[in-house]
Amino acid sequence: MASRLTPLTLLLLLLAGRNENEFLEPQDRTSSLNGISRNTKDPKTLPGEIKENISEEEISENLPTQYTVGSSAMPTTNSAILRANTTTQPIQPTTAPTTVGSSNSTNSTILRTSTTTQPIQPTTTPTTGPLCPEPVAFCPESKGRSAETLLGEALVDFSVKLYHAFSAVKQVETNMAFSPFSIASLLTQVLLGAGNSTKTNLETTLSYPTDFACVHQALQAFTSKGFTSASQIFHSPDLTIKDAFVSASRSLYGSIPQVLGNDSNANLELVNAWVAEKTNQKISQILDSLPSDTRLILLNTIYLNAKWKVTFDPKKTKKETFYHKRSDLKVPMMISKKYPVAQFTDATLKAKVGQLQLSNNLSLVILVPQSIKHRLEDMEQALTPYVFKAIMRKLEMAKFQPTFLMMPRIKVKSNQDMLAVMEKLEFFDFSYDLNLCGLTEEQDLQVSAMQHQTTLELTETGVEAAAASAISVARTLLLFEVQQPFLFLLWDQQHKFPVFMGRVYDPTA
Repeated sequence: MASRLTPLTLLLLLLAGRNENEFLEPQDRTSSLNGISRNTKDPKTLPGEIKENISEEEISENLPTQYTVGSSAMPTTNSAILRANTTTQPIQPTTAPTTVGSSNSTNSTILRTSTTTQPIQPTTTPTTGPLCPEPVAFCPESKGRSAETLLGEALVDFSVKLYHAFSAVKQVETNMAFSPFSIASLLTQVLLGAGNSTKTNLETTLSYPTDFACVHQALQAFTSKGFTSASQIFHSPDLTIKDAFVSASRSLYGSIPQVLGNDSNANLELVNAWVAEKTNQKISQILDSLPSDTRLILLNTIYLNAKWKVTFDPKKTKKETFYHKRSDLKVPMMISKKYPVAQFTDATLKAKVGQLQLSNNLSLVILVPQSIKHRLEDMEQALTPYVFKAIMRKLEMAKFQPTFLMMPRIKVKSNQDMLAVMEKLEFFDFSYDLNLCGLTEEQDLQVSAMQHQTTLELTETGVEAAAASAISVARTLLLFEVQQPFLFLLWDQQHKFPVFMGRVYDPTA
């Protein structure tokens, strides 16, 4: 029995927006000195306006200890704040990260930041060090193994959070599938060029430790013969990518940003051709059109093709009952009398947990409610990162034993707006405060669209068999029957993280 997963592709379009605050004039010329506001006509107001009859001793008494004549405190800034800058040093712009998602939408609505002005809060401590450190591609060998362990733990936490976010934006009792690894790979590449709050927010969303050293190298080490992942950046000719980011992207992700032309149709062909090549022609056209004002496109693809270690006999496939919405569906069930399954029943989830081995150190894990009276929704709500990790640790210790197995073929197609998912994860930078200062000097980049598409199919050999004769089962044989909505994941057994996750409410959908 072969398990075929067609590629998952992510696409992110960043479109230029204008910062309307740049046209605003400062409302007054007051400055804040040691927390007290003074009018500029007052001779004691500012160091730059000292009159001759004031002594240096009097000046020093009125100034904070860290404040010197001629220096200026740098106000904190963002795109939603009116800036009344009185400093002699240029204010460094803030920019934010971007995520990649597959998109087949035509014209996406541009999301702009708020133009509401707020008063500037003065800072009395001078800013030290660079506001946006350059991407670092170097990683000491001594930290490589520990980084991989941390990444595996983080991917599990992120996957469970992502599952709940997808479930929250999906219609109830519908199928869904997504690749946590692909989405995390894309967000981690964005992290390479992120600065300030966007960097911090991305680390929180991905469950990464602060300033996670060697995360990019650890991600590249998570390779397998069972799946391939690729990333690419396309940008408009007028968008300059920083040399440091280009160098780091080449070193860490094996790709160099490609420049788009002035012909939208040619750009569309270029993007679709790249996706088709990286997905073994499984996705030949990811985009129907490309807006003329596209500035930046980030792509990530993942393609998985695995086979069962123990194949199913297509001749034994027969139609059996699958309970869905209190109705009985007759669906093709793959059946084996003595299939090797590692399984147990989890009291917290009130679910049966089963694991089936695939090629290339991958496995299929199924979580199905313990009985018909238990609902998948209740099981989902009880699934936390802690519970999930406990289940996977218990599966590692469980033995594969001959089991009477009956499970439906799985074929799930899913297309999801990732901006809505990211907001469920409480990450709003793509829409409101994007900072990609490590990637480009451009400030006005905003996420216009972010889509995630997945098609997953698990069959015996791709041939539908006729109904077989009745099967007799010895009473001593273990049972694992999947006849109601269930949660599934494709698990990387070496690095211990989910490559794909999803749920099935209707195997015929």
